[in-house]
Amino acid sequence: MIEVCMDQTKVGVAETVETGSHQRRLVFTYDRDWIASPDAFAISPEMPLTFGPHEPFTTRHTPFSFDDAAPDRWGRDLVNAEHRREARETRQRWQPLDEVGLLLAVSDETRQGALRFRVGGSFLSAPTRRAEVKDLADLRQAAARFEESGVIDEGVQHLIGVGSSPGGAAPKAWVHDEHGHMWLAKFPRTSDTGDVSAWELVAIDLQRAAGIDVQPSQIVRLDEFESVFLTRRFDRDRDRRIPYQSFKTMFMLDEGEHKDYASLSREVSRISSAPLTDGEQLFSRAAFGVMVNNIDDHMRNHGLIRSAAGWRLAPSFDVNPSRRGFSDTPLAPEDDPANPDLRLLVERAEDFHMTKQQAARRLADIAQAVDSWPHHAKGIGIENDAIEAMGTAFDESHRDLAKRLAETVTGRNQTSASSETGEVWVKPHMRRGQHVEGQWRRHRT
Repeated sequence: MIEVCMDQTKVGVAETVETGSHQRRLVFTYDRDWIASPDAFAISPEMPLTFGPHEPFTTRHTPFSFDDAAPDRWGRDLVNAEHRREARETRQRWQPLDEVGLLLAVSDETRQGALRFRVGGSFLSAPTRRAEVKDLADLRQAAARFEESGVIDEGVQHLIGVGSSPGGAAPKAWVHDEHGHMWLAKFPRTSDTGDVSAWELVAIDLQRAAGIDVQPSQIVRLDEFESVFLTRRFDRDRDRRIPYQSFKTMFMLDEGEHKDYASLSREVSRISSAPLTDGEQLFSRAAFGVMVNNIDDHMRNHGLIRSAAGWRLAPSFDVNPSRRGFSDTPLAPEDDPANPDLRLLVERAEDFHMTKQQAARRLADIAQAVDSWPHHAKGIGIENDAIEAMGTAFDESHRDLAKRLAETVTGRNQTSASSETGEVWVKPHMRRGQHVEGQWRRHRT
């Protein structure tokens, strides 16, 4: 019997059931005290707060929400390699880990979100030595060795605890700073060309300038050509764990299944405690992704976090400019993701709780923020030739269209003053830590 906890609070128990294919399934039952609690919520979308056992869907082995607490591709590779190493050293017959085994093998300290699993009073898996920011160079070398060989050696073994829970396929690890805050460290792959970490920081800076909610982020340079991207994790408040569910989990999507942004916004609105704000944020992220050609906006790379008021859109993460390829997530049902059309966002403005005028102005604000991408890139040390080579990711035609839409829909040119009304266009900016949208303001004489 496995106790399932939300941070320190027990929410129920999961019982393993053997299947004919030697794959265990987890059958979950809510704890009566959790159901009776005024703070209770369904821990997985297919498991309402009702008494009795909840079995996974017939095609699954665990509840949907457990996917977010399990290792993704990079973590699975680490956990499986360690499992093989242990089998060799103990001279036991190797048996591949099933979905339940992979879930329980993740380090409890770094596990994503607030879901935790406890057996005999101890959380699984046992914590290992923490990694710190000062360990980044060693962790980078260990990740590169594992990426090339797939073998766990003494140097790589430290990655099992600190690197098995982050999602995605790229090498990653959780590290702590001197204040005890946990950061996600993303290492470049051995096959990467250019400083991908620096470009992810450019995307973070541009999103912040455009009024998109992002976490504090930075890069740590390893040498002249390579750096590590660090971003503060949003599912932790010191030692308190914050519940998190990806879009894939919340909307019960199959692996690789995509919804369009307009449909996603309608679904988020039904569960968000601030649907107007979250709708505008999702609109902005969709538009920004087009303007920087972010091709990795799949349903694991969006999510929601839970506060006392309910579910809210999590900060934007894992946004990377790409010189080639295209997103699999359409802007609207009728959109072609290989040739995204920002006009659809304006036509679908109501789906994001916006008027068409608000949507058009928001597109222009984002375009103006993205206009400064070469300046941001140069400011963090990216060389001129690399900036020139990345130009195809920041296709100017999308920004031009956004500005034309604003002029057409609102009837105003946002780049110049209005002599007839005496008004001037004030660009979007930050005031007292809050984003202020671009607006027309009467010029003071």
